Amino acid sequence: MKRISSIIISLFCINLLFSQNENADAIYEKLVKEYTLEADGSTSYREFKQLKLLTHLSFNRLYGETFIIYNPEFQKLRINEAYTIMADSSKVVTPSNAFNEVLPRNAALSATANHLKEMVVTHTATEIGATIFLDYTLTSAKGFLPGLMGNVLIQESSPVNALEIRVKVPSDLELTYQMVGLRTAPEISIAGNQKVFTWKFNGLPASPKESFQGKYQPSAPRLLFTTATGIAESISWITNQPAFDLKINEEMKAWVDTIRNQQVDEIKTLMAIQKAVVENVVYERYDPAWMAYRSRTPEKVWISNGGNKLEKSLLLASLLKQADFNAVPVLVGSGTFFNEKAINLSTFDDVLLMVNTKGFGTIYISATEVDNQTLENNLTHSTLIPLIKGTSRAPVEISKSDNKISCKATYTFSDDLKPSGLMELELAGAMNPFLLLQNDKGGFKSMVSGGLVKDADAVTVRNSNLAKSEITVKAETDKPATEQNGYFRWSLPAMTNGFEKWQISYLDRERISDFYLPVAISESYTYTITIPAGYELINKRFSERVKCSAGSASVEIKPKDNQIEIIRELNLTGAAIGQQDYQEFREMINFWLDKNQKTLVFRKTER
Repeated sequence: MKRISSIIISLFCINLLFSQNENADAIYEKLVKEYTLEADGSTSYREFKQLKLLTHLSFNRLYGETFIIYNPEFQKLRINEAYTIMADSSKVVTPSNAFNEVLPRNAALSATANHLKEMVVTHTATEIGATIFLDYTLTSAKGFLPGLMGNVLIQESSPVNALEIRVKVPSDLELTYQMVGLRTAPEISIAGNQKVFTWKFNGLPASPKESFQGKYQPSAPRLLFTTATGIAESISWITNQPAFDLKINEEMKAWVDTIRNQQVDEIKTLMAIQKAVVENVVYERYDPAWMAYRSRTPEKVWISNGGNKLEKSLLLASLLKQADFNAVPVLVGSGTFFNEKAINLSTFDDVLLMVNTKGFGTIYISATEVDNQTLENNLTHSTLIPLIKGTSRAPVEISKSDNKISCKATYTFSDDLKPSGLMELELAGAMNPFLLLQNDKGGFKSMVSGGLVKDADAVTVRNSNLAKSEITVKAETDKPATEQNGYFRWSLPAMTNGFEKWQISYLDRERISDFYLPVAISESYTYTITIPAGYELINKRFSERVKCSAGSASVEIKPKDNQIEIIRELNLTGAAIGQQDYQEFREMINFWLDKNQKTLVFRKTER
């Protein structure tokens, strides 16, 4: 019986893979990824791929070229083999003029990174039924990174018949590894003086082409590995360079002093310095890891007027330090993949600043973007490691916040059907535009849909701190309700920094991957609306609540004479929504998006 069950399962998998392959643009018949740490500290990455092309799109748009980025100061690239087997089985070796080095796109604005290379391998003799073969090795010098590290997704953009991942380390070293989303253990063998870890996979489907998979795709199968042994060693390896002394020249000091003299408020001082760095210092978008985390000093970044996100963060930290702020750059990465005893820098993808203020405590800001709110409320699933020279700091723990929008609004339509009224708002956590309110109340008008906030004078801040802001808004517009066939319609206004910010207008009927919302959120709107005499409401009395494992949504409509009260509430837990719960979640979101439940409809009274 057990054997019969195994056969049935195998046949099911084969049929599933055949169905996927039938609709694929290409298939990786074989893919090998090999990572090696040599005894002298150098590392190498070797990739072999055998890719069969099935559609015109596969070679005209998707796989006609291979791009390999490397830093010639630390790395050497060798093409071992490159050829194509055409549909008639003839072999065409890739000619020398098909290998062309260009500047990586993300380094295009950088004078500092203009030595970086991107090898563009143009695959020749491509046609439907042809198979591309490419084998290359990228070798990195000792010290390029503080160990051998990898973060490998176990999926590709097309199906993979056979995938093999090999990690080789000296036999006297420990390799820390973790397989996420799969229960696949490695085969471990000894080859000479090296220990070899091998993972093999067969029949892998293509990666899902779906949104809302989470910032770090926590549900996607992946292999994490590292030979680094802890935070102190790796962070010291990054910070042990002059850039982390945060020294500035006299010109920079004078500039900061001028900003301070122009501002009387510490938040306005902070934001003025941040805005100048964000807007006036060019953001060079190449990954700091391409430069082995080597950073120029803040003074050199200032003089060159450009830097990557690590360099801009160091520049901003040094300028804020001159302004008497304690500002520390922090690495930001996935909390799910973090291992304090064996750090893996490949799981970190951002750099922010942790700034201590006198009046509002610790806030988090970016050196590449000005945000309306402090960023800690969006970092609850992240690990933050301070980058301080000469000391080791434990990861920063971010407490979960109460992300809330509460709106009680009263609107009255004039005789010419233009609405006006008052909105009482409470905005908390990630929905709290604290920095915006401290610096520019006029910018708040874009946070209310419907164009109901004309200018800064319409906004009264009753209370505002890092946790929440309480605001009264005078709402008015010159735009009347929309008329069509004798019916007048008005879309209920909402905050644009909550659910609407995610721009979910519909959800697909089917889904493969887990669905992740950016944050947990609670939104509540109570509208009391009065229409002029001589008009009647079309909206009928209604009350419904839809629940699922991810939260709930409710709408209540209570018309009476020429007045109507509408209560809309949405509560989302922020937990991952698996396939088994997706349909219920989709039904709830469709209910919340139903225009019939968030549109006021009225008409002239028939006489």
